[in-house]
Amino acid sequence: MTDFAAAAESILRARLKDDPIRATWTGLHDYDAELPDVTPEGLARSQTALQAHIATLETFTPGDLTPAERVDHQLLKSELDVELRELTERRPYAHDPTLYPSLAADAAYSILAREFAPLTARVPSVVARMAKIPAMLETGMRNLERSPNIWTEIAIDETQGTIEFFGETVRPLLGDDARGLAACTSVLDALAQYERFLKETHAQRDGTPFAVGRAYFDYKLTHEHLLPYTSQSLLEFGEEAVRHTELRLREVAEVIDCDATWPELVERLRAASLPEGDLLGHYRRGLDKAREFVVSRGLVTVPEGEVLEIVETPSFQRPTIPYAAYMAPGPFDARQQGLYYVTPIDSSASAQAQREQLVGHNLFGMLLTNVHEGYPGHHLQLVVANEKAPSLVRRLHDSSVFCEGWALYCEQLVLDEGLDPDPRTRLFQLKDQLWRACRVVIDVKLQTGGMTFDEAVAMLVDVAKLERVNAVGEVRRYTLSPTQPMSYLVGKEQILDLREREKTRLGSSFDLRAFHDRLLSQGSLPVAAIERSLAAGA
Repeated sequence: MTDFAAAAESILRARLKDDPIRATWTGLHDYDAELPDVTPEGLARSQTALQAHIATLETFTPGDLTPAERVDHQLLKSELDVELRELTERRPYAHDPTLYPSLAADAAYSILAREFAPLTARVPSVVARMAKIPAMLETGMRNLERSPNIWTEIAIDETQGTIEFFGETVRPLLGDDARGLAACTSVLDALAQYERFLKETHAQRDGTPFAVGRAYFDYKLTHEHLLPYTSQSLLEFGEEAVRHTELRLREVAEVIDCDATWPELVERLRAASLPEGDLLGHYRRGLDKAREFVVSRGLVTVPEGEVLEIVETPSFQRPTIPYAAYMAPGPFDARQQGLYYVTPIDSSASAQAQREQLVGHNLFGMLLTNVHEGYPGHHLQLVVANEKAPSLVRRLHDSSVFCEGWALYCEQLVLDEGLDPDPRTRLFQLKDQLWRACRVVIDVKLQTGGMTFDEAVAMLVDVAKLERVNAVGEVRRYTLSPTQPMSYLVGKEQILDLREREKTRLGSSFDLRAFHDRLLSQGSLPVAAIERSLAAGA
């Protein structure tokens, strides 16, 4: 092991120790009984540790490193720089009230979500963490100063969902374990107290803006995502993507029915393509078809031993996962099994509500969801990253631009390659692309003061044709995650651009499967870092 590799591994292991919940998600279970230290003293130690890690990395010059290590050095250094600036300037522990109920839920859910050990062996770690959650929530109430009003509203909803999770999901798993039941009761009491604090104290404080501003947004684009954009040039890209996708939608709609607009066609097709009978069975058959297509067409190598299990979405997550979602295995998990959540129809809902839910699972959308979440989308990409990424830095890196960009790229890829030549499926693919293009525009404008919350909702309703209730939920999430909403379409376009450059560079020797295999084997990195690796053979 080189000096840099040893230093990088030491830094990463120390960071996982300081963030036990993240460690659990990665498949490292040495700290499953612990929680992150969110006290002022603990946050000060985190800041000092980040500064020390950055100083260590700054001792290495490019001449000390191999081409592959130069990529890893840039990735790790930028990750630490962004986190330090977030901790010291944005100060989420003082301003984000959603952070604490999220930590509480993740503390237990990260252990329960994957079967890395028998349930009887995992429950003691859940109990150990539950015993520490009340103090963490108490610290959170002391830490919080002022917040954007919308974040307080979201935090109240999340706290209520977390109460439901511990009461309805965790408590039944404890059986007659007196210590566990007592700890769970204490957590429920502490969460109820936190909810009262949010409503009676925190909500009464003057609100602050959620927008991060142009300078910080630009910083994240260049330092976190390694993108060649400023907020202005990114906005121009997004606006052009909206115009182009709307044009393509009109062209495809004309082929299907020259007397109907594309929104009219989408609504008609959604209502006429409802899955009958076993909903999860429909998803399983569609997923098998997508996987078989990837293998038969040789689009990308499917690793041996990967498993993707379709299961019903856990009840506590159904309010935030109306249709489907994916949970990846961690890089340290011995068994690379992904979970594909499908939210079942609520049998207790009204007949109209049940039909609306079923419309959301329409067969055209289901095909694209199977590709996006499964093959060759998120599941395949993340399992390959876990297996093939050549260093610990790359195995632990998580670029939303690449991960989300790849999944969106796959939706177009499989149709271009012939999975389904039906123009109606292309209409749905473009409809979803328009939604992602709107996200780019909204992300920039919302976070730089060029658009209000209500204007963002209106754009999703009027342009992307989302239902208002879903649009409100989307924009609430956007306020908390600057530069994440833009990542889908930006990442897709970066991958398409890189593919064209590789075609030009390699000429007649370019092979699509080989390109995809090399691309995915680098890990979940910003596309600029992947291109550097490919060019250097690193």
